[in-house]
Amino acid sequence: MIELTIFIILLLLVLIPSSYVLGKYISIHFLDDPLQKKTKLQMFFDKVEQPIYKFCNINPYKQMNGFDYFMALFSSNILISAFSFIVLYFQNKLPYTGGIKWQLDIPLILHILSSLITNTCQTHHIPELHLTHLSNYFIMPLLMFYSSASGIATGIVVMRGVTLSKIGNAYVDVIKAMTRILFPLSFLLCLIFVALGTPNTFKTSITYETLENIKQTIIIGPIAAFEAIKLLGENGLSCLNANSAHPFENPSYLSNFVQLVSILIVPFALIFTIGFWLKNLKQAIVILSVLVIVLIFEFTAVTYFELKGNPLINSALNLTSPNWVGKETRLGIVGSSVFEAAVSNVSGSANAALESFHPIINAFGLFNLSNQSVFGVQGFGTVFTINFILYTAFFIGLMLGKTPEIFGKRIEKNEMILSSILLLLNPLLVLVGVILTLIIYPDKSNNLYEHLHYYTQVFYEFASGAASNGSGLESLNDNTPYWNLSLATVMFLARYGAMASMILMGASLALKPVRTSSHPAFKTDTALFGFIFLFMSIMSTILIYLPFIILSPLAEVFMHG
Repeated sequence: MIELTIFIILLLLVLIPSSYVLGKYISIHFLDDPLQKKTKLQMFFDKVEQPIYKFCNINPYKQMNGFDYFMALFSSNILISAFSFIVLYFQNKLPYTGGIKWQLDIPLILHILSSLITNTCQTHHIPELHLTHLSNYFIMPLLMFYSSASGIATGIVVMRGVTLSKIGNAYVDVIKAMTRILFPLSFLLCLIFVALGTPNTFKTSITYETLENIKQTIIIGPIAAFEAIKLLGENGLSCLNANSAHPFENPSYLSNFVQLVSILIVPFALIFTIGFWLKNLKQAIVILSVLVIVLIFEFTAVTYFELKGNPLINSALNLTSPNWVGKETRLGIVGSSVFEAAVSNVSGSANAALESFHPIINAFGLFNLSNQSVFGVQGFGTVFTINFILYTAFFIGLMLGKTPEIFGKRIEKNEMILSSILLLLNPLLVLVGVILTLIIYPDKSNNLYEHLHYYTQVFYEFASGAASNGSGLESLNDNTPYWNLSLATVMFLARYGAMASMILMGASLALKPVRTSSHPAFKTDTALFGFIFLFMSIMSTILIYLPFIILSPLAEVFMHG
């Protein structure tokens, strides 16, 4: 556990200062104040963005209401998906195939598109087999950039509404998210990954002769560039089927550390942005501390169980050995365990086989997918955090007999309705999907453990899709019309249903005046509030999902210890 302690300390020493700087940068560039004195960097980006606004016929000074903001994001997402559908459908007739001639069927295309545009990046296809280089290295990153930018914009509009009483312009926020955050940081990450040994070329393959005098062809491409947006944008989709376990994508322990920083830096930064906009960094520190405590607990728990090893195998062989099944030795138990704990909160990337981890780890994963507030997927996780803060403030207000408020804004009926939709939409879609699947495709095994594990696999697949995460347990045989269409539907409804309720909630709060009382109903920047916030976040998730988690991974734990 000494390695884990050092790993966590180094991770926080890198993450906290860098996310503080990025959070301040975001707070300045997304302030949306025409009277703000602009820095030289802002003026540079303004000049870069002006031709884009002109070409797209966008008025960057136009303010939108909540409905217009959502429709702008939704319609642009649909438009870019329609273009991508055409390319994917005709991929084998277009140039830059890389030798792949596969004709994708429509259910799989719809799953790929729904997965990518919703920032879920759940994978039912094999990139090296099913996708041409044009599809893999142009369409996939295009959708990943736009879906990540849309997620950031959704988070920004809610944060701006609740802290600054402004909504802004959806097109401007999306373009800024790409030009000022995703493009520059992805370029920097690409250079770092190349320096660490990740290939980055437009060549489709290389052929060489092995020591056994056998000619072998290896697929390559702009992998470092792909990895940059995959990780920074919290996209789990990989250009190679082994994902971040592949030595081209993740060559070393150091690259694994950089990947983990890349996944977490934007969610960390957005919490600091809230503090800067509230002019109260103490508030950001309280929120961030709660989330980091949960993350460190999961890092420790996952690593502990994996270092402890499989009790059945250790007992049978009379030895004590860590669980190396499904892990890459160059990344180690700690590197694999911490990565897994982080991505179940944030991204669907994987550097080890999720199926190989202890069942209790899958229980943590299902909790994270159900909760979504421990950093969560790009932008959306920040809103789920704000949503739980809203619930905590509402609960405290009721207990104290005072008007509930969040950051000085009163919480009323409209906000609670939208907040409840946001909280209940995910379990509704997940549990309906699980029930229908178990009715239509029941497990026919005579083994009780296999029955339970099949339920876990189905539950995890839908929970991952609804939470815009993308990770999953293998051996489910999910590239079928039923799985592709059902999950495409769940991902689409979960993403845009949540997006609509988030934006409308942010817009509703933006219209409310800030109460200037020197004695607020309850201070939200204290350790006590942080504790209550953590309790409410955990309890609300447990009340909805605990019976289902008990029936799947926890039941597996009780059977085999």
